[in-house]
Amino acid sequence: MSSPETEQYRQFQTVFRTYYNQLCNYALTFTKDEDVCEDIVQDLFIKVWEQRRGLLKEASIRYYLFTAVRNNCISWLRKEKQQGTVRWDSQENVAVAPDYPEETAGGEKDDRRLLEQAIAQLPPKCKEVFLLSRFGKLSYREIATSLGISEKTVENQLGKALKTLRAFLKESRVGLTLIISWIFS
Repeated sequence: MSSPETEQYRQFQTVFRTYYNQLCNYALTFTKDEDVCEDIVQDLFIKVWEQRRGLLKEASIRYYLFTAVRNNCISWLRKEKQQGTVRWDSQENVAVAPDYPEETAGGEKDDRRLLEQAIAQLPPKCKEVFLLSRFGKLSYREIATSLGISEKTVENQLGKALKTLRAFLKESRVGLTLIISWIFS
């Protein structure tokens, strides 16, 4: 017979294994620093463990985790900006560092760099919606709630992002099959 504490630990392990890497990759899009993103995600999981009775049974734990990481990253960026240790401007408030597959051919490295450039050129809100959707794998409703916008705005921003990315990548003559697999995997 397993105790409630053992069951909670198993639930925590499952949530941790399921979301840790995704959350680190998402945090990296904000912080541009692997150590900082791991600290942010680990701190969040400490809080989840401390509050486990209520959180681990939530059906929306994924939404909670991504929203908390986003908010914690923004807080970290504000603190760093005040200390003058991080560059913060309207073009670079969210960095791009998604988890791409390893290279398989020499040209893919250049394609990956072009994809990163394309994403970096998106307007800030559009970029954030795109990253939450494609790399955070959040639903339109979760993104809308997280950002305080309507689902229709999420849909429009995502459409705008995809249209802009397609145009940039087509102009750059990037291997679209490769790019599509990165974006939609």
